[in-house]
Amino acid sequence: MSNKKQEEAPVEGVIDGTDFVELKRDMQSAKVIAWLQYNQQQLIAGAVVLVLALVGSSLWQAQQASQKEAAALVYIKATNTTNTEERNALLDSVISEYPDSGYATLATLQRSASPSVDEQEAALQALIDAKSAPEFVWQARLDLAELFMAKNDYEQAKEVLSPRVGTQYEQARFALLARLTDDADEKMTLIQKALDAASNDNDLKATLEAELAQLKASN
Repeated sequence: MSNKKQEEAPVEGVIDGTDFVELKRDMQSAKVIAWLQYNQQQLIAGAVVLVLALVGSSLWQAQQASQKEAAALVYIKATNTTNTEERNALLDSVISEYPDSGYATLATLQRSASPSVDEQEAALQALIDAKSAPEFVWQARLDLAELFMAKNDYEQAKEVLSPRVGTQYEQARFALLARLTDDADEKMTLIQKALDAASNDNDLKATLEAELAQLKASN
């Protein structure tokens, strides 16, 4: 046979492109199967952990919903009770038994309206310490400062008012701070800051403007 015919004759055992792709695919499949077999215990353990986590999350959510419903029932019962002692006891129960619920904050707000100054002070301080909704904390600081001022406890009032509050509460804060100083210049500065702040109380604004005008006239 000539050299030309030998070159054109097919060679047995030579792998063409299609065979190579299939072989590569088979090798990859074998690797995957081997990896799964080798790591099957870890995979099963991971699946069990995932299932337990999902079950635990569902149980936690159900418990939270149940706690919220229970807190709501006690709170509603308290607000519908005319007996003061029973009402306060129910509100205190909401605060102590469901401290992480929004109803605990509402119950504390209700307690802050107590006729007893000591109970008001305790409830307002609890709102501040609980770090609940910022608006509740800011208003509680203003109300607590006024309680201290009514008792002539000016240092405590200043301490409560020392942190900045929200934009809509700054006018009232500066107005209270102005009442806590006898220095005319400092008082005028604080009143001006109050007037420069956002205003939600036209009566307060008019009072501050009149007081500032009087202070400037007397200087």
